[in-house]
Amino acid sequence: MSLTISVETKRPGFWFVSLIGRLDQTTAGECDEKITSILLPETRAIVFDMTGLNYISSMGLRIILKTRRFMSGQGGAVYMMNVQPQIEKVFEIANLLKGMKLFAGTKEADEYFDAIQKSVLESST
Repeated sequence: MSLTISVETKRPGFWFVSLIGRLDQTTAGECDEKITSILLPETRAIVFDMTGLNYISSMGLRIILKTRRFMSGQGGAVYMMNVQPQIEKVFEIANLLKGMKLFAGTKEADEYFDAIQKSVLESST
């Protein structure tokens, strides 16, 4: 099975990455390229929508971990939403959920980002 990767921004610096299928050794290269293309100094947050992700291997975990390291190094964050139980279990076993916020869906993620941006604007005035 393949992996479909959709990358979009809803506002400057905030990216949504939808993963559908299997993130494994076969598909990790393409995924890594697409994620690396949005790891920019102006990127504030990346949300992985895992609604359709049904399998993740250690190669997939490596991509998420690499993304988290980059983002935390520049004061940004990585979030996941709609994580399927089998995928969440892999993250738990690998102890990679610590310090990561999980969202139930897009609405919750959008509300969270709106609140962050509002607080930044208010603190700068």
